[in-house]
Amino acid sequence: MNNGPVSCVYRAYEGGSLVATGRLVLDTLPEAGDEVTLNGRRHVVRAVEFGGGEHVLELEPIELTPG
Repeated sequence: MNNGPVSCVYRAYEGGSLVATGRLVLDTLPEAGDEVTLNGRRHVVRAVEFGGGEHVLELEPIELTPG
């Protein structure tokens, strides 16, 4: 577990299509299944990867998540 803020690259998808990319600074590194807020909308973290020296989050809006 990270002890301080962590910078992450994110890729946000809607309906399987990539709709946004950017950077987030979070208090801790999330895990798959966690929720994060992006532009006022709740998203679920689908995957957390590490590439190019950075954490990469794959996000999908909760409203479009089945279940």
